[in-house]
Amino acid sequence: MKHVFILILLCISSIIAQAQASTEETARIRQQMAKIRQTTNWDDPAAAKKANEEIQKLAIQLSGGKPVIGFDRNTPLERTEPTDIHVNEVNKEAIVAIADRFFTRSYKALDAVSRNQFDLDFKKAEKLNFSAKAVRELGGAGAALITFGNDHNFACAYITAAVKVLPTDTLAVNNFGGYLRIIDSIETSLPVLLFANSLFSESPVILTQLGCSYLELNDEVKGEKYLKEAIKYNPGFGQAHSALCDLYLKQGRIEDAFIELLSGVKGMGCSYMQASQNLAYINEQAENNQDLKQKMWNETKREMDPSEALASLVPIIDRLKMPDLQTSDKLENWMEGGGYGNAVSSYSAFHSQLMAFVRQSLEVHKQQPVLPPNAVLRDYPNERLALDLLTELFFKESKKITDDYRESVDQITQRANDIKEDYLKRYEQYSTEYVSCIEGCGGDEYCLNECFRKYCLQECPSANKCNEQLQDEYKNFRMAFSQMSSDQSKLLKDFYGFAEPWFSKISSQYWSLIYAYEIQRTAFSIIANSFGSYPQAFPFPAHNGCGTDCSVFAIPTPLPPGEVEKKDPKANDCPSNSNFKISISICDLGVDCESVEFGCTLIASGSIKRNFKKHNTVIFAGVGAKAELGVMAASAKAGAVVTVSDNGEVEDVGVKMDVSVSAGVGMARVGATSGGSYTVMKGSSPKLNFATGMGKPK
Repeated sequence: MKHVFILILLCISSIIAQAQASTEETARIRQQMAKIRQTTNWDDPAAAKKANEEIQKLAIQLSGGKPVIGFDRNTPLERTEPTDIHVNEVNKEAIVAIADRFFTRSYKALDAVSRNQFDLDFKKAEKLNFSAKAVRELGGAGAALITFGNDHNFACAYITAAVKVLPTDTLAVNNFGGYLRIIDSIETSLPVLLFANSLFSESPVILTQLGCSYLELNDEVKGEKYLKEAIKYNPGFGQAHSALCDLYLKQGRIEDAFIELLSGVKGMGCSYMQASQNLAYINEQAENNQDLKQKMWNETKREMDPSEALASLVPIIDRLKMPDLQTSDKLENWMEGGGYGNAVSSYSAFHSQLMAFVRQSLEVHKQQPVLPPNAVLRDYPNERLALDLLTELFFKESKKITDDYRESVDQITQRANDIKEDYLKRYEQYSTEYVSCIEGCGGDEYCLNECFRKYCLQECPSANKCNEQLQDEYKNFRMAFSQMSSDQSKLLKDFYGFAEPWFSKISSQYWSLIYAYEIQRTAFSIIANSFGSYPQAFPFPAHNGCGTDCSVFAIPTPLPPGEVEKKDPKANDCPSNSNFKISISICDLGVDCESVEFGCTLIASGSIKRNFKKHNTVIFAGVGAKAELGVMAASAKAGAVVTVSDNGEVEDVGVKMDVSVSAGVGMARVGATSGGSYTVMKGSSPKLNFATGMGKPK
C-alpha cells in the first residue's frame, strides 16, 4: 500500500528525538541538499539534471530508501480465502524466534566497523540491564538506520536485538513488523504485526498496517475490519481513510470512496497523485449520475467547513500565473503574419525573466541564517520533506506532460514536412516542363500564355492540396498545444494548492524564504515547459502566380485574330529620264521632278542644286570645259561637292565628276550625262542620266 512506509515513518518519528545520531544524519543530508541548490548552475540543462538526480537520491534517503506500494484500481482484486493466521498462534516465543533468525542472518552480513559499533551499543544497553530506556535507544537507532542508512542489515541488527531482549515493547515489535514488510514479505511481517496489536490493540498505526497487509493478501474482509478499527480509535487518522478509499474504489463503492477521500485529505493521509487520481476517477464515474454528484457535493459541505478548508490555501506567496499563449487560426498568419515571430519574442522575454529569477534564487540560497546566541535553527523536517517531494513530483509531472506533447507534435511536424516535400517534388517536375515550353516560344505571346496555362493547370491544384493539408496539420498542432497548455495551467494551480498548506506551517524566516524560492522555481519550470513549446515552426504555405481558382486554366488560350498589313503611304518615285535642261551660253539650268540645279562652266565650274524632297542643298565647285561642233555639244567638270540640310548642318562631303553630250537642231536638244561621285556618307555612286532641253549653241 502507498501508506505502509509512511506509517513506519510515523512510528519512527515518535522516537527519533531520542536518537541523537539520526538528528545529525538528517541535518547532514539536508545540508547536502541545500548545498546542491546553492552551487548548481540551473541555467545549464546538464548541471540541472544532475542536481535534480542528486536531490532525488537524498530525498529517497530521507524517506527510507524504499518506494511505497499501492493498489491498481484498473486491476480487480482477486478474492481468496481469508488468511488463516490467528492471534493465539503468534506468541512471544514465536516472535523472538523470528527476530533471532533475522538477527543471526543480518549480524553475519555486517562489516567489521558496523559489527564493532553494534557490539558497543549492545554492551551499553546490557550494562543498563536492558531497561526500557536502553531498549528504546537500540530500537531508535535501528529505526534511524531504516530511514537514513543504506545497509538494512545494520538496521535489522538493532531492531531485532531490541525485540529479543524486550519482546513486550510495542514500538520495537511494530518497527520490526514494518521492517519485514519492506525487506522480506507481507506474510512474514503479518504475525509480528498481529503480536504488536495484541500488546496494544488501540494503535491506529498498527491497525492500519494490519489492514493494508490483509488487503495486499487479498483478504478484503479483514483488511476493511482493521482499517475501520484504526478510525474508531483515531477518527482523523488520514492514512486509514485513504486506504479505505482505495478499497472502495476497487469494489465500485463510489459514494463511500468519496467520503473516505475527503477524510483522508483532511487528515493529510494521502499524496497528491493518489488524491488527484482518485478524485478524477470518482468524477469520471459520477459524470452521468446527477444524484451521485449531488450526494458528493452535500458530503463535501458536511465534511469540510469552507472557512477551515480554505484557511491553509490562502496564498502565502505571490502565485505565478500561466500566460495566455495564443496561436493564429491560419498557418499563413502564424508563419507569415507575425504569429511565430511574436511567439519567439515572448519566449525570449520570459527567458530573461527566468534567468533573473535564477540569479536571485542563487543569492538567496547562499544566505546563512541569522540566529541569536545559543539559539538553534528549527529544522521543520516534515514540512521541508513534504515540499521537497512535492516540488520534485510536480516537476516530473510537468515534464511528462511536455514529453507526451512533444512526441505528438513531432509526428505532426513530420507529416507537415512530408506534405511540403511531396509538393516540391511535383513542382520541380512541371516547372521544368514550363521552362522548356517557354524556351520554344521564341517570344510569341500566344505561345507564352499557353505555356503558363498548362503550368498552372498542374501547379494550382497541387498548391491548393498542399496548403489544405498543411492547414489540417497546423490545426492538429493548435489543438495539441492548447491541451498541453491547459494541463500545465491546471497542474500549476494544483501545485500551489498542495504546496501552500505545508509552506504555511514554516514559521522560520530563513526556511520560509528558501522554500518560497523552491516553490517558485517549480512554478517557473511548469510555465517554462509551456513557453518552450510555444514557438513551433511549420513549413511555409505554397505560393505562386496562378491563384487559387483552378477552373480558369481548364480552357485553352484562344488564337489571336489576323491583323491587317500595315503600310505607310508613300509619294510616287521620280521617273527616270525626267531631266530637262536649258543651256544659256556657259550656264545650264537643270530641272527634274524633285530638284532644280543651276551651274556655269568656263575653265572654272560651279553649281547649286536644291532638292525639295530631301530638303537639302548640294554645292559643287571645281574645274570644267564646254565645246560645240555643229549640231553636237559636250561638257566635262570635276570638283568637290558639299550637301547642306535646311537646318544648316553639313550632311555629306565628297568629290564629283560629270561628262555630258548633247545634240540638236535649232533650240531643241537631247543628251546624256555620265558621272560618278564619292562621298563620306554614301561612298561611291555612279550614275547615267538622259535629258531633253533647249538652247542656242555658241
